Amino acid sequence: MEWMFAPLFVLIGIVTIGAIALWIWALVDCIQVPDDSMYESGNKLIWVLIIVLTNWIGALLYLLIGRPRGSKSPPQAPGTPGHDAAATGGVALPPPPGPS
Repeated sequence: MEWMFAPLFVLIGIVTIGAIALWIWALVDCIQVPDDSMYESGNKLIWVLIIVLTNWIGALLYLLIGRPRGSKSPPQAPGTPGHDAAATGGVALPPPPGPS
């Protein structure tokens, strides 16, 4: 009779590990956002508190509605003003060749 509950315990374990992984992923993703203006709703402090205090539900909410969708400005070409050398591993690349 005991063996009948083994698949249920395995399923509960898999779901629990998945929920913990989702929670950690959302928390790390939220903390790594460089600027509060990238959030569509709220700010970093609010989202970290929501994720920490509501566990996997907050993580799911963050990933569905709070996560920034991407950069609001187009990426800059290397060598142009505003280009971030950190994006190229800290090495400033030479400007692209101009028209001859």
